[in-house]
Amino acid sequence: MEVHLLDLEGRNRIKVSVNGRQTEVYEGLTILQALLQEGIHVPHLCYDLRAPRANGNCGLCMVELGGARDVKACQTPVRAGMVITTHSQHLVDFRKVRLEQLLSDHNADCSAPCVTACPAGIEIQRYLRAVADGNYEYAVRIIKDDNPFPVVCGRVCPHHCEDACRRNLVDAPVAINHVKRFAADWDLARPAPWIPRKAAPTGKRIAIVGAGPSGLSAAYYCASNGHDVTVFDKQSEPGGMMRYGIPAYRLPHDVLAKEIGVIEALGVKIMTGKALGTQISLEGLRNDFDAVYLAIGSWQATPLNLEGEVAGSVRLGIEYLQRVSSGIDLPLGEKVVVIGGGNTAIDCARTALRLGAKDVQLLYRRGRDEMPAEPFEVAEALAEGIEMVFLAAPTRIAQHDGTKQLHGIKMTLGEPDRSGRRRPVPVEGSEFTIACDTVIGAIGHSTNTQFLYHDLPVRLNPWGDIDINGRTMETSEAKVFAGGGCVTGPSTVIQAVAAGKRAATAMHDFLGKGYVSPILQDYSCSRGTLEDLPRHEFEVLPKIPRHPMPALAMPARLDGFCEVELGLDEASARAEAARCLRCGCGARFNCDLRTEATAHQVSFAEPIHQRPWDPVVRDHPFIIHDNNKCISCGRCITACAEIEGVNVLVYRFSEGRLTVGTHNGAPLDQTDCVSCGQCVTACPCGALDYLRDRNPVFKAMNDPGKLVVGFIAPAPRSVIAKKFGITYDQASPFIAGLMRKVGFDKVFDFSFAADLTIMEEATEFLDRLGNDGVLPQFTSCCPGWVNLVERRYPELIPHLSSCKSPQQMMGATVRNHYAQYLGVPKDDLFIVSIVPCLAKKYEAARPEFAPDGRRDVDAVVTTTEFLEMVEMRRIDPAEVRLQEFDPPYARVSGAGVIFAASGGVAGAALRMAAEQLTGQTLSEPLYFEQVVGVEGFREARFTLGGRTLAVAVINGLGNAEPIIKRVIAGEDLGYDFIEIMACPGGCIGGAGNPVIGKVGEMQERMRFIQHIDTTSTYRTSQSNPDVHRLYEDFFGEPNSALAHRLLHTSYAPFRP
Repeated sequence: MEVHLLDLEGRNRIKVSVNGRQTEVYEGLTILQALLQEGIHVPHLCYDLRAPRANGNCGLCMVELGGARDVKACQTPVRAGMVITTHSQHLVDFRKVRLEQLLSDHNADCSAPCVTACPAGIEIQRYLRAVADGNYEYAVRIIKDDNPFPVVCGRVCPHHCEDACRRNLVDAPVAINHVKRFAADWDLARPAPWIPRKAAPTGKRIAIVGAGPSGLSAAYYCASNGHDVTVFDKQSEPGGMMRYGIPAYRLPHDVLAKEIGVIEALGVKIMTGKALGTQISLEGLRNDFDAVYLAIGSWQATPLNLEGEVAGSVRLGIEYLQRVSSGIDLPLGEKVVVIGGGNTAIDCARTALRLGAKDVQLLYRRGRDEMPAEPFEVAEALAEGIEMVFLAAPTRIAQHDGTKQLHGIKMTLGEPDRSGRRRPVPVEGSEFTIACDTVIGAIGHSTNTQFLYHDLPVRLNPWGDIDINGRTMETSEAKVFAGGGCVTGPSTVIQAVAAGKRAATAMHDFLGKGYVSPILQDYSCSRGTLEDLPRHEFEVLPKIPRHPMPALAMPARLDGFCEVELGLDEASARAEAARCLRCGCGARFNCDLRTEATAHQVSFAEPIHQRPWDPVVRDHPFIIHDNNKCISCGRCITACAEIEGVNVLVYRFSEGRLTVGTHNGAPLDQTDCVSCGQCVTACPCGALDYLRDRNPVFKAMNDPGKLVVGFIAPAPRSVIAKKFGITYDQASPFIAGLMRKVGFDKVFDFSFAADLTIMEEATEFLDRLGNDGVLPQFTSCCPGWVNLVERRYPELIPHLSSCKSPQQMMGATVRNHYAQYLGVPKDDLFIVSIVPCLAKKYEAARPEFAPDGRRDVDAVVTTTEFLEMVEMRRIDPAEVRLQEFDPPYARVSGAGVIFAASGGVAGAALRMAAEQLTGQTLSEPLYFEQVVGVEGFREARFTLGGRTLAVAVINGLGNAEPIIKRVIAGEDLGYDFIEIMACPGGCIGGAGNPVIGKVGEMQERMRFIQHIDTTSTYRTSQSNPDVHRLYEDFFGEPNSALAHRLLHTSYAPFRP
């Protein structure tokens, strides 16, 4: 089947009604194509613009016609006068049910379990990978996307993420918090810690009451959004509970102050000593500011309410810690009893030791397993010598001979209470007495809302906390938002941080639109808890010990408030981060299935039925196949059979499941798969993915012993330029500057290698013409095409050019000539190719391209990967300077650039062959642009120097099959030169580029490349002075012995 890419040329506009509005669309398209062209979204999962017809499997593109019938927009032609409804309650309900059906057997994790367990939803596995690669600033940026207090949380977070870590099933959880602390400390120790780029000023003013974790987090994100932020706090120092509720041995005050300083560097103003209800009022703030955020926390300590408890007889936990933190001298005596089982109680007990108490006991009415305190903190307290008395509760306090007498009773555990923990029940006759100097009660704290008695009537909930709309963070009063402990009751730092960020998002929405859009929870599928997962899956993984946190020795740590935990060193942090199993889906940020599920408010619920599960299939060097995510949409099969034309993939039905496999069930790498990757880019749900080379590249960039050389193919520039709004004449210098921003030490345009390819391939072609060589000569620069020849049509091998592809020519040239040019060892170079093609990954790994065991190209990064790297670096395109590529390969020709489009290789070869055959320099009309285009098949004949040359140009391997079979059959087709590119449109349509989404987009890419060619200083490869210099200085001449050794290769039939 011949594949033809749709174009807009020659199409008329027709009028239709869409959702009650008159709209003009292009004729001759389906409803889906026509509406997408106009930017009107219609949900779809199984549609691929490049396919001749959509199969309609997903059913999501259903629209209403005239209110009378439902049709699939992907299959129904658009006609003038149609009345189309794309969104109605009926359609929304239908699509939601259809999505739930598609997801019913989706046995995979959208987000990693650690991310799901984190209240702030931090992308944990991403920053672990960044630390493992030595990319610390990127790690910090990832964390600060969701948490502006990584230094604090790296010390005090309860790290529930580690409880959910799948590594628990192997050996021990990854020390996530310790790695986070390392990255955060690394950043804070720099002269200028990283701060986010601020948006343009909005002119809006926000008041935040409370300089604790929630208030300061909201301030951080509000300031980043361009708002003018002022924070008010009643204490003398900012930090809230972080400053006054967490002892300095866990969180040093100077460390906290530095991290708050980063927030102030964003322009946030912090006004201390301003108490709500005295110095300031909520009503006044609302009048003076555009929005107000209440983040006052829960500071009101809960009394013990014991008989004999009078003023001063019992110190209350949070008040006691606050006084200690403020430097107030608190005589405790030698014997201290702390009552409570939470983190505050543990902090009080450990603080008492540091203040000189000799004997500290902690009473808790339940057992150790029921303590709400973090197990690690409990263990640390016990190690420091604190005695814990479990199943004991105080009953009254008395005085005897100047000493406090704390009376108590033993408890036993009865039935569970509403918290789910077993209720403590007194044991009759088990009373006891403890003589002590100080009693500290730490049984809880609550929100003090007394300031509201004479202020705005903010509504409270039944527990006395501020009542809000949980989806918008709004209180009952206009312009007033609230979050953190004053809404939920006492919370952890990370919970407060998460509330602050949500509030910042809500206020930004409110100030920009006048209302708050309810926050939609991203759909997140899950394989289940640790108890649900098959043990055998993890038992086979190698066990790697967890790196312990260095800490002060016991005698030293009790001498004052020096920080106990010392932090991981760099080697330990990187090694610990590398223990991550990388759970979660790699497609979670661009998964069409997840996007539609979220938009339709589909919620994941634990399935009642048993979802089937298969091990992830890794039967290819870089393509990964996960049947557990497959929704049987058929797009990968269509891409393989009808877009690329190889036809390797099929549906397979087994045990009640419809999945995708190969025709004969053989592993993918043992079939005729050409490694093009079109199946991967077609997949809408992450069932097919490919291994990235981003992280090895970043690792090399962070290695001072490596010189990282990057070269970029011609085709990516059309995609990169469109993404960043760059014109064709600035595309190359912009990309050179962008590559340097990403971190490449040296940058080249391997259009230079395309010029080199033409010098070699055209010379080879002319030699075949003149010496009765094998004709037609087929191009060999497309690795997908070469793979097909070796695997399916080995009879064609003699017809292939012996030239390496431009990628491999560039790699060999850089590895050998450039190393010599710089005077550096070859092994010091880390060579990276940026291409629009996944098959280039396969090509770079071929053993013949790794002489002496060292690959000529160390890493292959697709266009999509490169854009991901740009995003990972948080590069602002406005800050990219236009620059030249590096010498000695700085100059390229238009002939090299048009390699990006189908016909480009043939056109460039003809430009050189014409001059060689005629002995004349080409004139403007003879640049052979007529062979360049996106049509699946083109042919042309030219008379040059008295000789007629016949050329065929084919893109899409399915389009090539008829000619291939005729050549193999011995038929003389009259062609001298045949260019074949595996992907539709040529390299611009490669699977390493984003898949096209609109009609005419491929043609736009081609025209962009042609503009660069027609305006180039050099139009032919043989006119490139840098190419001439390379031959003069190194290769000698085209097809020389050295050129053959480094720039040519041989091919052989594939042997499974």
